[in-house]
Amino acid sequence: MEFSKTESIDSGLKFKTISNLMVETTGITEHLEETDLYVHEVKVLEGPGEGNTYLHNLDSAEQI
Repeated sequence: MEFSKTESIDSGLKFKTISNLMVETTGITEHLEETDLYVHEVKVLEGPGEGNTYLHNLDSAEQI
């Protein structure tokens, strides 16, 4: 699925990033006009940065 073309995303979806962080979507999405892509806010569930949130292009992550 191309998440970078998805205008919204449900909260609570879990992903593993390419750096092996376990993250969960918060339901917040932002559109990057310069690249015409959508990025989605995720919260780090465990490991380094646990509890931190950041915007992520989920196309590079594996949904679990």
